[in-house]
Amino acid sequence: MKNKQNEDNKKILELQKDLVPLIQEMYKNGEICFSSMFSMASEDGNFWKPAENMPGKFLYTFFEERPDWVVEMNKKISDDYQKVIEKFLGEKFEKDLLAEGKDWIFEKLELWIRPIIDAGLIKAEEIEKIKDDFREIISRKSEEFFGQFHGNVIGDHIFIGEDTTPYLLGMRIVPRPGRGYYDFLRSLDWMLLKADKENNFDRTAGWMQKYLGDYDWEEIKLVFALRCVGIMGWDALHRGDHGVGDFEQKKEMLLKFIRREY
Repeated sequence: MKNKQNEDNKKILELQKDLVPLIQEMYKNGEICFSSMFSMASEDGNFWKPAENMPGKFLYTFFEERPDWVVEMNKKISDDYQKVIEKFLGEKFEKDLLAEGKDWIFEKLELWIRPIIDAGLIKAEEIEKIKDDFREIISRKSEEFFGQFHGNVIGDHIFIGEDTTPYLLGMRIVPRPGRGYYDFLRSLDWMLLKADKENNFDRTAGWMQKYLGDYDWEEIKLVFALRCVGIMGWDALHRGDHGVGDFEQKKEMLLKFIRREY
């Protein structure tokens, strides 16, 4: 798995040569709300940081004090990154979104769910229900269910400069489920683990309803269930990253999102 991470990081380093100048130009022209800068992987390879020292802080450090602002910033950057992808790819880049997106869903479910099942936190038939629901929506929507995304518009990939300019780091373009909204959901699941606040469940569900009201609610819940399987199974149980706060409470909250009990 470490080799896979190193391979992905190499792709990011290559892609940023094209995307960073493009993003800087689009930001300068007022087309998007964020800029970018050349970045490098952290020592453990799990997040990105500016290649050159500059004053500022990562977005997640503002969460406890200004949660609504952080979530709104994530939403704006997620939306505007779609403009970057569209301008960069144009007609020259084609991916089999259906095949690659479908493979990614089921491969990740198999990988991420195993630690949760092994810990006795969820039953295999509950995951089969999630798989069946994904099969149904893919059969119904086909390629329209998938899109191209950054994949990590999260609090430690967004650097806020001293002049309040937001910089998105770790450039990627990857196929994912949830056309139009996956990157925003990704920002929320990461914050569930990293933030120490009460009533995270109701607050997070409220943000989903506020910002994604134009999308099918059951579809949103399904994609977010996948994301929460990843946060719990891979980040927390496999990698041992329990975030901050009471992890037992976080487990119950994540299981509620995975079971879509809301």
